[in-house]
Amino acid sequence: MPSRTAALLIAALVAGLVAGPVAAPAPAPAAPDDDGSKWSVLPVSAAGQPPRNAFDYRLKPGEQVTDHVSINNLGTTPLTVAVYATDAFNSPDGAYALLTAAQEPRDIGTWVTLAGRDHTVPPRTRLDIPFTLRVPANAAPGDHSGGIVASITTPQTTPEGQTVNVERRVGTRLHTRVNGPVRAVARISAVDVRYDNPLNPFGGGGMTVTYRVVNEGNVRLKGKAVISVDGPFGVALADSGPIDVPELLPDSEVRFTRRVEGIFPAGPLSATVRVNAESAEGPIELLTAERSVWAMPWLLLAVVLIVVLGGLGFVFRRPVRRLLRRRPTPATATVLLVLAVLTTVLTAGALLAVWAAPAAAADPSDSAHSNELRVTIGPATSSPTTSATPTPTPTPTVTPTADPPTGPLPRTGYSIVALVVGGAGLVAGGAGLRLLVRRRTNRRPASTAIDSPDANSRPPTAPGSALSNSAPPR
Repeated sequence: MPSRTAALLIAALVAGLVAGPVAAPAPAPAAPDDDGSKWSVLPVSAAGQPPRNAFDYRLKPGEQVTDHVSINNLGTTPLTVAVYATDAFNSPDGAYALLTAAQEPRDIGTWVTLAGRDHTVPPRTRLDIPFTLRVPANAAPGDHSGGIVASITTPQTTPEGQTVNVERRVGTRLHTRVNGPVRAVARISAVDVRYDNPLNPFGGGGMTVTYRVVNEGNVRLKGKAVISVDGPFGVALADSGPIDVPELLPDSEVRFTRRVEGIFPAGPLSATVRVNAESAEGPIELLTAERSVWAMPWLLLAVVLIVVLGGLGFVFRRPVRRLLRRRPTPATATVLLVLAVLTTVLTAGALLAVWAAPAAAADPSDSAHSNELRVTIGPATSSPTTSATPTPTPTPTVTPTADPPTGPLPRTGYSIVALVVGGAGLVAGGAGLRLLVRRRTNRRPASTAIDSPDANSRPPTAPGSALSNSAPPR
């Protein structure tokens, strides 16, 4: 190999479930790889017994069991595989994942002893490999999960000319229930909601709900979840329908994200997550969590406000006209002008702040997991898959998530409110200017009335004086 050789261990694992010793069922053909290699891994089943898709045992501490795993070479060339057992964990999105060959198992993967690691399987042939699973005397009670993997490692050259070792794996699930006290406990650790307020409220907006489920017990859990969205006074607006919750391993936390469409922005919206989980012993207590967010129909409110103001203006048009025809006072005009200036300045500042602010992040997922590759095991058999990113570490962590703020009003709502307020300010400013103009027009100097009397005007008559007194002398 060249001096610059990188070892990238990756795998897409796909597997099945277990029952007891039987003749291996005919596996579904796997899609060929670039080199024509294709294979499957399944539990061996005894003749006359139903086929198994995974290994599943119930044992006491210190007890052991012997079984067989079959490697089926579905290709036309000999296949050399490395067979080993390892631990399983839940990836952040809930997928069933296994450690890579470079990672040391610490649980059930250390309990398995296989008859050799490297095996060569002729073409179109099945090889049955015996193994022994011994439960330690100090093993914790509850479920322990892992897998048995058959992998091949081949060198490949990258476009940059670098040679890398790529591990392709296929596996089957391995479960063991150790006798002892059983605790089936789970909770919803966090719920985050984000509502996309539409311009047309009658079309309904979409709400993205992200919630976390923590398995705090010592047994595997699975179940169904549903998300319901309610408006004011508990009025039901939308729901997600049933959501499958994948199998949650003990001491694991999984994040789920679901989008619910067609939600009218009715003001205070409440998203409730309900999870019906169950273990092998039966259902557990219903899990519920709730989160609220405000969503206002800004365009509808703006239209209603304009209609109401227009109606009030039409009803009170005559009193307003009479008020404007009166001789205005300086205080009234000054107040209207100051109000107009302040409203215009605040409106411009609000618009600049809204459009200059950075948009909120659209993806609520954690940045810590943004570069992780989730290597999963699916049902039954599958073709080996390659990738170029190592799998995440299996250490399950339960990190409480702080409640995020509901965030500012949507930009559309800010804009509409700012424009309505700005329009009101401009109207007030126009009224103030009109009053000032009327005041200047009506103000006349006192000398004008003496030097330029009106031809039709008459001098004032004292009260009680006779008309003859006002006549000119002869």
